[in-house]
Amino acid sequence: ISNKLESSTTTSFFQPARKSINSKTNNPPCPRWGQTMTLIDHSRMIIYGGQAPGAENDDSFTTLSDIHVYDIAQNKWTKPVNCHGVPRTWHTATFLPERQLLISFGGESTNPKTGRVATTDEVMVLDTDIMLWYPPSVTGSIPSGRSGHTASLLPHTNELVVFGGVRNRKWLNSVSVLDTTRWKWTTPKIAGAAPRPRSYHSATPIALASTSGGQTDERRGSSGGRVNRLVIFGGNNDDTSFNTVHVLDAADGNKWRWFHPDVKGTPPCPRTGHCATLLEDNKTILIYGGWDPCGEDDDEESDEEIFQDSFLLDTETWTWKSGPKPRYAGGSSSKGAAPNGGPRRVGHSAVLAPGEQGAEVLVFGGRISGDDFASDFQTLTTPRNVVGLG
Repeated sequence: ISNKLESSTTTSFFQPARKSINSKTNNPPCPRWGQTMTLIDHSRMIIYGGQAPGAENDDSFTTLSDIHVYDIAQNKWTKPVNCHGVPRTWHTATFLPERQLLISFGGESTNPKTGRVATTDEVMVLDTDIMLWYPPSVTGSIPSGRSGHTASLLPHTNELVVFGGVRNRKWLNSVSVLDTTRWKWTTPKIAGAAPRPRSYHSATPIALASTSGGQTDERRGSSGGRVNRLVIFGGNNDDTSFNTVHVLDAADGNKWRWFHPDVKGTPPCPRTGHCATLLEDNKTILIYGGWDPCGEDDDEESDEEIFQDSFLLDTETWTWKSGPKPRYAGGSSSKGAAPNGGPRRVGHSAVLAPGEQGAEVLVFGGRISGDDFASDFQTLTTPRNVVGLG
């Protein structure tokens, strides 16, 4: 999930890419969950794939392959012509701003006739300048197909880090790295104990300033040089949902290690299918929504299973505190504004986007109360003074 969930976001807004001239306007996405939403410049984002309900009075689901572009400034949807990707849900989509490429990996699809779920290890690339998909020729130690994993671009590098996921009810905690310049997969050597296998967690990349003094500490990472940090939160396996925080430090010189900070404050309850977004200060992560399918009441249908709360994690002091409440922000649709899906949601997507009061977390879609799906936007705004920017 993104982001699942999320899964990755950035605190800077890119220069606009050249817009595709072949597109249809006023073509919003249908309600869905398990999609990706990725910011591709200062005001546009791409929504890709996901899962939507099947025919009426039917418990089946449809795996989607469509692409939709939303212009935040103009509050308008466009749908590029002849730009359907591979049908997939619970996949990842990560943007390379220097090359204007969107990289999608993994995910699953459901056969509408047999109901069988298949995962993929396929990498596909969308050139967002011309809105054209193509499969790169990848080599190396290709990771197994999976869904519910995360794929995060380490800041100031060309390395896409894939962690976790699930395949055929086998949960994973392996790490694979794709060199997006050579399109080569490798498996790094990592010191320390890895987190337990999981899926539908979040992984948030953070770039730390260079360290000094030749000492290692759990706040600043490894000694010397630039450190890229990947903060893992939540997720689930077969019988347990998690609310612990785990950190992968990827230092210069390929000295990677896992560590598990002792986080103060009141944490979120165990959850999966939430979203995690890095805020403007480059150190605070906002966690929103999700659910606990492994909880004691998982056999009972209840709106209470889906969470509506948010939390802020300070990755310098390793402290939790309560976050802002979501606010309905509408959303264009062919019949006017999309209806308010409410604050409870899981399998939604989020990006840090320009807002009326500076950057805000913009959330789209997800599964909502009443076993329904959403196509609206919710926003979460954290006062700048709360994250030390006021």
